[in-house]
Amino acid sequence: MANENGTKQTAQPRTKSQLIERLLAGRGGATLAELMEPTGWQAHTCRAFLSGLRKKGRALVRDKRDDGTSFYRLDGEQEAAGTETISAIPTEGHV
Repeated sequence: MANENGTKQTAQPRTKSQLIERLLAGRGGATLAELMEPTGWQAHTCRAFLSGLRKKGRALVRDKRDDGTSFYRLDGEQEAAGTETISAIPTEGHV
């Protein structure tokens, strides 16, 4: 769909979940702070959302930027060496 200027419009996210998934799907991913700002969520809420994505089977990767800041991204494949896929914590046999 194009607007009156002839440029392509993209649909805006309708929910905070869609917003976060769009940020994570971008090539550069998003830091925790970059997820907190547009949603108004606290850090623990953003981390819980990331955990929920992982539990739903989404490939969530944590990596570091050149300045040492951790960022997260959704990725179907691990492309870069040194990235860490966040995996489930085994709960069987633990109290």
